[in-house]
Amino acid sequence: MGFRPARLSYNDLRRIAEEFLAEFHEERTIPVPIEEIVEFDFELEVIPMDGILDELEVDAFLTSDLTRIYVDQFVMEYRRRRFRFSLAHEIGHYQLHRPLYEESRIRSVRDWEKLQNKITEDAYAWFEFQANSFAGLVLVPSAELRERFDAGISVARKAGMTEATLWSEAGKAYLANWLADQFDASKDVIERRLDKDCLWTLPDTPS
Repeated sequence: MGFRPARLSYNDLRRIAEEFLAEFHEERTIPVPIEEIVEFDFELEVIPMDGILDELEVDAFLTSDLTRIYVDQFVMEYRRRRFRFSLAHEIGHYQLHRPLYEESRIRSVRDWEKLQNKITEDAYAWFEFQANSFAGLVLVPSAELRERFDAGISVARKAGMTEATLWSEAGKAYLANWLADQFDASKDVIERRLDKDCLWTLPDTPS
């Protein structure tokens, strides 16, 4: 099977994520209710399973009949933000790579393991980049990120943070943690989104 995703740019993925939100979360509340979207809109069954992360080095996988997402049980029970990202990531595969899944006959951990061994390194990198980017854009939408970024800056200043500290790596970490609580996403996801939306390199950033 030629498992080769289309070469979509980050801006392509941004557009697709916005279309997804317009269809499935028009209220635009934060945090995005990805669990409800998966269960009620896509009617996917989320099944916890021991050892997925250890065996496959992934947190979750979508079956090729597009009815189930298997999730590492530890991640589901103890790593809530990682679990939310995993759901958004698998929905990204559903939206972006549906024909590839329908051809692949993934029904179990072993099926996914076999498929991983057949995919070229380059194809797999694109496959995962697209799903990761989609997940970040859905969980941390651009307009809401900009709005809460500005709010977070105000919170930091009111807390007495100096401009020099605010625009340092320590300030970025503080703001990323604050935003992570707003979006119920990991600090790493927030930092990637800040960089992608160029919010951390503002024109008036002190040198």
